Amino acid sequence: MQFIDFKKEHFTRPASSNKFLLDIPRDEIGFAEIDIKQAVDEDHYEEIDYEIFDDIDKVVIKMRNPADIRVNF
Repeated sequence: MQFIDFKKEHFTRPASSNKFLLDIPRDEIGFAEIDIKQAVDEDHYEEIDYEIFDDIDKVVIKMRNPADIRVNF
């Protein structure tokens, strides 16, 4: 399994929303199923609440609060 780490600074907040978004191009993660964990410290990760919107050219992760995350794919 591969992964990409993202910092909370990677998230954006649209003016019309109270949630934060992270766009990940399909070129980076392919079409495999993804799993997202929050970084607790450098080597430990835990479950986190999120929504995923799947599109042909990207995946959008939507969260109430931005966090340092690991996207496994």
